[in-house]
Amino acid sequence: MKKSLFSKNNKFNGICGLCILIMVVILACSFGRITVRARDIARVEIEWNEEELAYIAQNRELRLANFISRAPVSYEEGGELHGISIDIMKWIEVNTGLHFIYLELPAGVNPVDYLMQGNADVAVGVLSYGENRNNPNIMLTNSFFSSDVVLVAKKGAAIDMSKPLKVLVAKGYRMGYQYLTDTYPNYEVEYADSMEAALKAVQKGEADLVFQSVYVMDEYLKRPSYSDLMLYKSSVTQEELACAVVADADPVLVAILNKAIAAMPEEYTRQLIVDYTITRMYYPTLSEQIANNPMLFAAIGVIILVLIIMVILMARLLNRSKVMRIMSQNEEYLKNITNNINGGLVIITKKDGFRVAYANDRFWSTVFHEANMPQRSDRLFLDFVCDEDRMRVEAGLKRAWTGTNMIELKFNLKGSEQNKPVLLNGARNNDLNGQQNITCVLIDFSREQLLKETLEEEKEMYKLFMEDSRDIVFYCDVKTHEYTWPPFYEERFGIVPPRFVYDGKEKEAFSAIIADEDLALFIRAMDALKGSSKKSEMSVRLKTADGYKWHRVKLSSMEKNGKIYRTLGRMTDIDKEVNQMRQLSDASMRDKLTGLYNKNTFYTLVDKYIKDNGKRAILLFFDLDNFKSVNDQMGHLAGDEILINVADSIKHIFRSDDIVARFGGDEFIIFVKDSDEKIASGKIQSLREEITRIKQEYHAENTGLSACIGVSIYPGDAQDVEQLVAKADEAMYYVKQNGKDGHAFYNDVKNLTDK
Repeated sequence: MKKSLFSKNNKFNGICGLCILIMVVILACSFGRITVRARDIARVEIEWNEEELAYIAQNRELRLANFISRAPVSYEEGGELHGISIDIMKWIEVNTGLHFIYLELPAGVNPVDYLMQGNADVAVGVLSYGENRNNPNIMLTNSFFSSDVVLVAKKGAAIDMSKPLKVLVAKGYRMGYQYLTDTYPNYEVEYADSMEAALKAVQKGEADLVFQSVYVMDEYLKRPSYSDLMLYKSSVTQEELACAVVADADPVLVAILNKAIAAMPEEYTRQLIVDYTITRMYYPTLSEQIANNPMLFAAIGVIILVLIIMVILMARLLNRSKVMRIMSQNEEYLKNITNNINGGLVIITKKDGFRVAYANDRFWSTVFHEANMPQRSDRLFLDFVCDEDRMRVEAGLKRAWTGTNMIELKFNLKGSEQNKPVLLNGARNNDLNGQQNITCVLIDFSREQLLKETLEEEKEMYKLFMEDSRDIVFYCDVKTHEYTWPPFYEERFGIVPPRFVYDGKEKEAFSAIIADEDLALFIRAMDALKGSSKKSEMSVRLKTADGYKWHRVKLSSMEKNGKIYRTLGRMTDIDKEVNQMRQLSDASMRDKLTGLYNKNTFYTLVDKYIKDNGKRAILLFFDLDNFKSVNDQMGHLAGDEILINVADSIKHIFRSDDIVARFGGDEFIIFVKDSDEKIASGKIQSLREEITRIKQEYHAENTGLSACIGVSIYPGDAQDVEQLVAKADEAMYYVKQNGKDGHAFYNDVKNLTDK
């Protein structure tokens, strides 16, 4: 018995394998078309005259119009151009340096008309015959390809060339039409929509002959669908193809094309013909295979249909066996499932007012609060519902019984101390015996209710805490891009914070609340939270209605299942501390009497400018002559007032960006940024005028108060601040030793002392 079954399976498998093999072969034949291999384009040397070389050097992109409906001369396959004519023009491109843009012309379009309308610069595949040769509006190149023209008839047809015959040519084949009408005036010559239409007309006896190039015709006669056709007469005439341009438009282009055509190796064109005709195979499509082998495909179809039916029958038998096994275990399996679901399962019938027909253990443990309560399946369901909800639940069950929609009821179960909130969800259905009932799930959400109440209390506490807090706590939902701010933000700052901040819009949104100088720092910190950084901290200035306030910002992110879903922020007001620190820092940098920078600060700021900028600058070392006489004659208080006035004058004369310091006693030093000798001389003159004014204002003419100023130039005199100060000091002492009350540039002093 086993041997017999094994034998049948072998036969069945053999038939299946044979069918699959046949289908694979047919599909391979249908889709496995072999395209003509790309030819290696041979290069030759062509001599050009100066005019031709100049034309080629223009590197123009010439629009080349060509037919795409005459395989193998020119055609389109797989979205690419192929054919003898196409490859010849590509050979010309390589060997001349011309550049063509290939324009495709469908059947029926006259390339000469297309050329004359200005839609192309060159037409390729133009027939060198009849009206094209005699057309004064175009120039033809020499012929680059020729072929025999043949007549095709149905096999066995009795053709008498001396009698009037009906001959078809494909639409657009004007040379063929003109030749036939000129040579055989008694023939009925007509255009067909396509070559296929012409050949089918001959097959049906609607025409006697088809007239076309031998290479084009050979392409069709290879196909099984035209096996009943034959070459009736070959070498009727010669078809010559050339290129055409508009007359007098590009005579140089015609000369270049003619030289290229003349230089083209004969073996190259012969090889093209072989590649596109003899070695190019035609593979029938699936539809042609079916048309040529209808009985074979009918048999395959029957076999496949039988196999499908057998598979379906076997599947149904296996499924029935499986269903029987499941049904035999169904009762115990259902019980195990219902007792382990997260909720009470209850089946309710309408008998005597909605009684419980079946319920799992979870249902009974939910509805009975006291221990040892009997779990009877004939209890009225409404007995478990508290009195306040009883009528509403009964109305919901009635709607479920008479309709098909799902019911969802929230109510309270009766309890010994307090009612228990539950959710009943279900719908009407029929059991295996066809009996109607309502199947529902009862979910106890008393714990969830308690958590909700606790959460609401915590939210209220959080709200009260935030309203009392000076800190600003905010958060962002990463999915919705929504920011939540405390309600007092607008009241405290006079500015509405952004609510939705989408990716790429951060700068625009946060610029409303954060100072421009700190905006990039804050955005970088927010972006870092989306990556590996979990926390970030910085100090920024928050905008207010009348200025800014410093705040320390702490940012952090919250994750769920490895993904960030929320970012948190806390802003603490540190404006008072920052201002206090700034005042302390500023005081340590300033001279107490004049408010100018002190010596150490001067060195630090100038050194930073040199390192960061490096632009040309001027350093002035300024000393008050005879200041001791001022103190001796007028007193130290008057001397201090004069020093303060001198400091104020310096600040008035120089820019706020320049670095001005009191060097000690009656010495001042000034670093003028981005300056030169001319500017320095003007500033020095203003300083001396101010000293004269102050001397007169304080009636100090008898003290001999004047100013000595030494000047050094960066970077010409020195490369660092110490050397600049030393050289300006040297120039100042030169003035002091030579009469005082003047100024000198270090470079001038150096030149004088060197002599």
